[in-house]
Amino acid sequence: MTKAPNAKLMVELINVGHGDSLLLHWTPEEGSASTILIDGGPAAGERRIRETLNRVGATAIDLAVLSHCDADHVDGLLAYAKLADRLPIHRYWGPCLPAFRRHGWLFPARIERGLDQTQALQEAIGAHSAISWPVEGAGWTSPDGGLSIKVLSPAARLIERLLLGEDSLSLFLEHPTPLGWLLAEAASDSLIEDPFADLRFAISTGEIGPDQVPVDLPPTPRPSTPAEFARQAAQRGVEPEFFGNSVLNDTSIVLLVEVRLGVVHRRLLFTGDLENFTYLMARHPVGLGCEVVKAPHHGSNSFVDRDNAYDAVWQWLRPRAVLVSANGKHGLPRSDFRDAALRYGATLFCTSRRSREIVSGPTPEPCCNVQYACRKNDQAPVSLSITNAGIVTDGIACARGNLSSVMPVIEIRQHVVEPSPILTTLAENEIRKHIEWAVKWLRMTLGDRRNRPTRPDFNPIPLDVMRQAAVAANRLAAATEMEVILERASREGKVWLSRSSRFRHDDRQTWIMPDSNDRTDLKAWIDEYLVVQLAVEDASSASAVEELLYAADTSWLADRLAESLLFPRAMFGDILWPMIVDHLMRTRTIAVRTLADTENTYGATTILALFHGDSLDKMTETLAKSIEVLGNKEKLQSYLQWSALALSAHHNKPSLEWPEVLNRLVTPLWLGKVLPPSGLMMKRWHSTELHVENLRELERATIEEWISDVGSSLTRKKLPLELVPTALAATLLGGGFDIISTARTRRL
Repeated sequence: MTKAPNAKLMVELINVGHGDSLLLHWTPEEGSASTILIDGGPAAGERRIRETLNRVGATAIDLAVLSHCDADHVDGLLAYAKLADRLPIHRYWGPCLPAFRRHGWLFPARIERGLDQTQALQEAIGAHSAISWPVEGAGWTSPDGGLSIKVLSPAARLIERLLLGEDSLSLFLEHPTPLGWLLAEAASDSLIEDPFADLRFAISTGEIGPDQVPVDLPPTPRPSTPAEFARQAAQRGVEPEFFGNSVLNDTSIVLLVEVRLGVVHRRLLFTGDLENFTYLMARHPVGLGCEVVKAPHHGSNSFVDRDNAYDAVWQWLRPRAVLVSANGKHGLPRSDFRDAALRYGATLFCTSRRSREIVSGPTPEPCCNVQYACRKNDQAPVSLSITNAGIVTDGIACARGNLSSVMPVIEIRQHVVEPSPILTTLAENEIRKHIEWAVKWLRMTLGDRRNRPTRPDFNPIPLDVMRQAAVAANRLAAATEMEVILERASREGKVWLSRSSRFRHDDRQTWIMPDSNDRTDLKAWIDEYLVVQLAVEDASSASAVEELLYAADTSWLADRLAESLLFPRAMFGDILWPMIVDHLMRTRTIAVRTLADTENTYGATTILALFHGDSLDKMTETLAKSIEVLGNKEKLQSYLQWSALALSAHHNKPSLEWPEVLNRLVTPLWLGKVLPPSGLMMKRWHSTELHVENLRELERATIEEWISDVGSSLTRKKLPLELVPTALAATLLGGGFDIISTARTRRL
């Protein structure tokens, strides 16, 4: 572990005018120092970078990071990389160029130039450096282990969509970049062979190498001209000259730096030009606990979804120190940013210096650089020294929003803060209201369906229908973020939401989850069956009791449940069947039969029978008596005779029809179709033991003779009608079942 007394992290906010350039110089207690350079500012920043590297005594740049492709970040870094006497750069992290080149036909000259400069930077750094394009999850650690850097953004799915998505153009049409869709569950892998599987795997690892991106990326569709795209974007507040810049900013490489100083850990956040905090705030809802934050986008907007939300973002960040590099260009830093950061306790350090103090009176200027006449003073670098004892700077803070032991005066300030404009999809109270509405609406729809004729193949509610219902209820915010709301409700166990496709999210469906009354109905429904029969096709899929139950074909049960209780088949396997299995294992004895010879089993390799009590003999007699009461013996006789014919036929096996009279007594043995009874599935000329005690000798002999002849293609002998109930019960529960689990009153 790094020892505290002499270990130190120097953070240099290099004065490059309007732009970003930061140097981190880590000096551990033991071992060599590490130097990290983040961005380079405009072209003039090259001189300031050299001066700062010389001042801290750096001998190499261990990690160089370009947060994104804007000129005020890349030009100075490129100029330095081209110097003949520059320091060696061991590793480089930069934006994933192919993700933007794929959309190059959209961009104005300003954006295209930034991409070209970034490409030139990679080439200038050269093959001797390790070059990669990081996404969320990438990491770097100093040789001594005391300094670690983790990439928090861009999200892997965002870069994947820019590289491969057919719908990626929509990301460029809004400001800020839409990120709410990232909060939905990731799509499951497609069964279709994916030609870009290797690229997707590289993205999932956190670092993409230039040689891992194929040259034949799918082209983006061009439904209109670049001018038309720029026009539509302009209607949403994006200036044509900056069309595409929002995506560059919101795919900035965001770095979380953690330094260990003995038992003290300090965290710093470097945000590039990120403006949309929707994803980061959702991923880290309790904040990051950072003491130092580099102000995002030179003190510009801070969005949550589509709304400017300074208070929400800075209340979430709550740093001790904020570093700002701006000189008034583009109206930055914004006064709203400055005020919000101060409200939540930050001390501001800026490369611009104030020359005016406003004691009282209005402060109407939207740019604090103008408000406080900062242009009249020269800019200066900001240098922080971080040790286990605290954070110290030789410079003067622009403003202080917190206190330290150095200041003996105690102040209590009360700020009246207007409600944050954070979008309702992320505001806890609002999302709770939307969830409650969605649950109520789905519950009402279930009630309506139960009052009308239905069929087993009815569908759950599509997402689009939920959006329309939200609009009708005047819940426009819920309509725009319905998928996020239902994802949250699904995680809370209130609704069921189907999985999304890797490439599509608009085909998802939802339905209400069973409440306590529904669960009682589920148990009562399955309890009506004296015997539940199940067939397993893949013998290698399971062996334990519960595994076998989940591996069995339950499609017949899913259809019957959909008809009876109006819960769709689509949610049966994921939600309803596990509930039923839990109940069955508490209340039923489970017997299993393994079919070694599968020649005449219609594909079944394992058969399960679940029944009340703990004796096959008693259940067989109970079942026989229950079948006797049903009547309609001709239908039951026909089913047995056709089952015998099906098992004796080697080709063109006839389809079997399950007698409807049994539908509420015994479930059919089922593998996509009705199977013959278990006791008939055996080797030719084989007899089976009948689990019926009170059976006369002649009756037993007649039934056993008929069963033993089932495998013969010559037999056409019919069972006497009076023996059909007993024979049917005996064959349903016969053939060599082994009891493997008895009813349990308690499960772990």
